[in-house]
Amino acid sequence: MASTIHPSAVVDPAASIGADCQIGPGCIVGPHVTLGPGCRLLSHAVITGHTTLGEGCEVHPFSVLGGQTQDLKHQGGTCYTRIGARNVIREYVTINAATNAGDATVVGDDCLIQSYCHIAHDCILGNGIILSSGAMLSGHIVVDDFAVIGGMVGIVQFVRIGTMGFVGGMSKLAGDVMPYCIADGGPAITRTVNKIGMQRRGRSDDAVRVVREAFKTVFRSGLRLEDAVAKLREDHPDSPEVADMIAFATSPDAKVGLARSHD
Repeated sequence: MASTIHPSAVVDPAASIGADCQIGPGCIVGPHVTLGPGCRLLSHAVITGHTTLGEGCEVHPFSVLGGQTQDLKHQGGTCYTRIGARNVIREYVTINAATNAGDATVVGDDCLIQSYCHIAHDCILGNGIILSSGAMLSGHIVVDDFAVIGGMVGIVQFVRIGTMGFVGGMSKLAGDVMPYCIADGGPAITRTVNKIGMQRRGRSDDAVRVVREAFKTVFRSGLRLEDAVAKLREDHPDSPEVADMIAFATSPDAKVGLARSHD
């Protein structure tokens, strides 16, 4: 089906517009933009820079996607914003391009990014993520699949949030959140296991129990992280969830340390 473009929209002729897209009144689409099939720009959305949206994305009014990084280290060049399929991007969301030429800010598939959220340069978001209204992500943040970030959360640069991690609303997060765990507070620390999130993703009661034991080893035993990891390997050698937690805790990409109260 042919795409429909409102007469008041400004779509550069060089933009690549997939089939069955709907571009509403007042929208602006730049020359280096690619919209996958079935994308909907409701009204007054700005898609600029070298930005790609996958199929079936829905962008609500006054969002700006692909704008130039706000990082003062930016030296020009072609920087990218790559957004996957079936994402819902609500009002006044901003997603900035990467800082260095050739790099990209990335959002995966099936994410819900609620109103007034900001995703800064060089962030990497996985699939099925929810950013609640007013969540603010600084540069170089990594958010893994099915994580949930509460409303009005501020996250410091280089923080990582593991799969099915959860950050409570109004938190200031300056440390990494392990997979399957909940962090909350200002500054946020890891409080407990995301039992509900695990159950919603089909994880068994036994898996939740094992993750809870692993959580206690890392966050309640008083062990150094290295010793806690060694104990996890010894106590739970066959748990895929614990393997995820160990890989996260020992990743060479870690830069800020876990959100632990005694770090």
